[in-house]
Amino acid sequence: MQDFLVFVSAIMQVDVSQLSGNTKYKEFKKWDSLMHMRLVMEVEDKYGVEIPIDEVPTIVTLKDLYRYTLPT
Repeated sequence: MQDFLVFVSAIMQVDVSQLSGNTKYKEFKKWDSLMHMRLVMEVEDKYGVEIPIDEVPTIVTLKDLYRYTLPT
């Protein structure tokens, strides 16, 4: 997960030490609705996955988003 957090920190332009799997959408200043969609698109692009649009609202923590990067 550390590599994933480094990836996300680069997108959010924050130090990786500010992030964890428990970092929450809308509670972390840099993670607003626009960043939410950007993260989804960046994860899809980097990891070659497709996150169904109806599941996007269920992504609340970085751990939730990270799950989409794992092999099924």
